[in-house]
Amino acid sequence: MFRRFNAQLLFETLGGFLLALVLLALFFASFATAAPRKGIAHSLALLPGSAEFVVSLDTFALRKSDLVAEMEKHFDSIPEAAENYRRFVQESGIDPRQDTDQVLLAMRHVDGRAQAGFLIVAQGRFVSSRLVDAAAEKGGKTVVLEDGTKIWTSQPAPSDTGASSAPASGKNIALAQPDPEILLFGEQSEVERVLEVLSGRLAPEPKDAKLRDLLSGVDRRAPAWAILNSSALAARLSAEVGQNSQEWKPGSAISKVESVTLMAWVGKDVDFKARVATKDSETAELVADMVRGALAAGKLAAKDQDPELLKILQDTKLTQDGTTLELEARIPSSRFLIQETRASGK
Repeated sequence: MFRRFNAQLLFETLGGFLLALVLLALFFASFATAAPRKGIAHSLALLPGSAEFVVSLDTFALRKSDLVAEMEKHFDSIPEAAENYRRFVQESGIDPRQDTDQVLLAMRHVDGRAQAGFLIVAQGRFVSSRLVDAAAEKGGKTVVLEDGTKIWTSQPAPSDTGASSAPASGKNIALAQPDPEILLFGEQSEVERVLEVLSGRLAPEPKDAKLRDLLSGVDRRAPAWAILNSSALAARLSAEVGQNSQEWKPGSAISKVESVTLMAWVGKDVDFKARVATKDSETAELVADMVRGALAAGKLAAKDQDPELLKILQDTKLTQDGTTLELEARIPSSRFLIQETRASGK
């Protein structure tokens, strides 16, 4: 059944996506120091009710890990990264290593509806921030709301006669700092909605039943987690993979994936759990077969070449309960440090 299965493509695509999520969490975590912990419940209330993709990074917890401590040692040794960071701190008045506590990212896309877009909510200590003014210096315009909140948008000011600073897609991006502890960035409609909620002029959007269930199923002790609440997005991902490989044939099964929940606990190692909900048990079995085949192919490829990867794959657990699959794996920190060392040119 898996004679022509392209295991390398699967690991490069899905595995790379999961690795990117963890590294994103570690990136933000490396930019933080001890600070009073804040709950994430307030930020979750700001989520769009029809969010299709949500990522939460608890940097307060992540920065305590051995892995992040090791990555911090390497970051400043990359001259270009260190210089870009220094310039950002100087221009914006924000030092992420000192100021960032939590980051929440949400995306939704509803064809033909204006509220489609993305939103990033960052919590921390931003009292010295000049970020909005720094953005305005590079283009766009700023508007001061009645309550004194300054919002920057990529929409050019009326006096601008040059090329528009708005994105090629025609959607306007906005940045706002409603108080010293929160920064908002995203499509203008989303940022303005959140500002209305924070001011009390608008109630938070009621969450879709499916989104509520997914959020309730997340282990909040996980410092990094993500949920994918869209069978349509899963189908688009499958189609994208299929364009790059004639051997990729599981499109029908992937299109019946209802949701995906990812959670990662970062310490000396990274403990990872993925939960996949499908439309029916038959689809769940098909997806399980696909994953088992990928694991088997990966073990064969790693044998005698990468003993550490072989052990990771051997210890990976896959279980099925009706329409739901769960995948659990433990990834040694050395796998991430190798990636980071290569990226730094060492």
